Amino acid sequence: MSYVTCLSRIEEDRYVRLDKFTVRSLELVGTMNEDGISLLDVIDKTISPMSSRMLRRWVLFPLKDVRPIRERQDVVEYFFRHPDMKELLEARLAQIGDLERIISKVAVGRVSPREVVQLKVALRDIQPIKESCLHSGEPSLCLIGEQLNACSIICERIEKEINLNPPVLLNKGNVIASGVNEELDELRAIAFSGKDYLLQVQQREIEKTGISSLKIAFNNVFGYYIEVRNTHKDKVPPEWIRKQTLVNAERYITEELKEYEEKILGAEEKILGLEGRLFNDLVLCLMDYIAPV
Repeated sequence: MSYVTCLSRIEEDRYVRLDKFTVRSLELVGTMNEDGISLLDVIDKTISPMSSRMLRRWVLFPLKDVRPIRERQDVVEYFFRHPDMKELLEARLAQIGDLERIISKVAVGRVSPREVVQLKVALRDIQPIKESCLHSGEPSLCLIGEQLNACSIICERIEKEINLNPPVLLNKGNVIASGVNEELDELRAIAFSGKDYLLQVQQREIEKTGISSLKIAFNNVFGYYIEVRNTHKDKVPPEWIRKQTLVNAERYITEELKEYEEKILGAEEKILGLEGRLFNDLVLCLMDYIAPV
């Protein structure tokens, strides 16, 4: 329940009380006929789920006090007289999406990597909205601008730690960006750039031993090995360990290849585990921002 940051009473002196029979008879949010159109259907031109929910609440709880009614009218008139401002806010709000829903999923630890990126995208659009409201000169919009928090610190952390287009499911991998965790970068290099690494080792050993025909390969019995033709056996370093004798060649292993093999066999599993821990750490950090969001 941590995403429920406050509770407020529905005060009878502020709102017109509409019972469910009145709401149904007036067809405010639903219709009595299958093909009917409700009042909400007619007036709901909102561009985000949050806006649509707010408009629904406004329809179901009409104001009694004339002051907030006039404040709403003043804002409507402001947008009528400043269409550029209206279009700017529409464009920004369209990018925000359902920020309430995402932050509620953060609260229960069920937010996906893609939703975390959407949270960042939404918060990035808060700052220009805030600045536009503060410079509008319209009292109600200025008040909104003062209350908005762009949460720039958490935006920067998401930007740095999460890939731009992560999968929906955490266990699909490729969620955490490069450069965030040294161990993760090393494991990825092993798992996804193994061929390049082995070519580097092969070239280094060729240069070190002078055996130009030396090659590194893999089989299910011995794992990774270095194969040397018999004509070059005398150049093999003493620290290499013979594993198999062929008709025209010998196969060896080294401590470096044994360590590499151990790493690569468990690399993908370790990557998923490490990415999971790093992502969960970020989600725990996001929980501190539930109230401001």
